[in-house]
Amino acid sequence: MAEFVHASPADVKKLAAALAEYKKEVEQAGRRVQGALGGANWHDPQKDRFEARYKNFSKSINSFLNGEVDAMIKALNDLAAKLTDAKSVRM
Repeated sequence: MAEFVHASPADVKKLAAALAEYKKEVEQAGRRVQGALGGANWHDPQKDRFEARYKNFSKSINSFLNGEVDAMIKALNDLAAKLTDAKSVRM
């Protein structure tokens, strides 16, 4: 059975762009935190544990951004292109 999508290609592209901006902002925030950690005048085992925990968290976030979010952006852009093609065929 055919699946129908009722969406504006422009709106789908806006969503893809918003996800791309989200990814960029999260990456920038991660770099700021990493810089703050590196510049912190804090040297003890508690900081080492915190830093290791943050690095693990950061790896997870980066994996999500570079896997799932990139896949979502691609899927949305592909959908927008298909919707645009379908509209041009119907006209």
